[in-house]
Amino acid sequence: MSRELIKSLIALREEHPDYREELNMTIVRISPKKSGEHLTNIVDSYIGILCNDFGISKKHFLTTRRRNVIYYRYSLIAYLRFNTTMTYKAIGKEFGNKDHSTIINVVDKVKNALHPNSYNPDLSEVFHKVLKALD
Repeated sequence: MSRELIKSLIALREEHPDYREELNMTIVRISPKKSGEHLTNIVDSYIGILCNDFGISKKHFLTTRRRNVIYYRYSLIAYLRFNTTMTYKAIGKEFGNKDHSTIINVVDKVKNALHPNSYNPDLSEVFHKVLKALD
C-alpha cells in the first residue's frame, strides 16, 4: 500500500514542482522504516571508510570538531533517525554515548539544512552524498 502511495506522490512531485519540498517531506514521513540493528553494521563500515579517507581513528571521527568531519557525522546520525526506528538514545549510544538531546539538536540542524533557503548548503550536500552512499 505505501509503495503505491509513494509512487503516486513521486509522480505528483514531477507534475507540480512548486510543491516539491512538501511532497518530499510527505514521502519521507510515510516511507516504511527499517529496524536499526542491521544498519549499524553498515554505518560502522561507512565510518571506517570515512576514517580511512580522512586519515583519522574512529574515536577521533566521533569526537573531532573539524567541520568536514562533523558534517559527515551529523549526516550519519540524521540518516539513522530518518530511515530507521532507532530512538535518539540508541543512536547516541552508537556515536560515543552522546546524550539524546545532542542527537535531537543534530537532527534539527540537518532538517534545517535540507530546506531550499538553507543557511548551510554544505551540510545539505554532504547529507545527500551520505544518502547516496548508504542507499
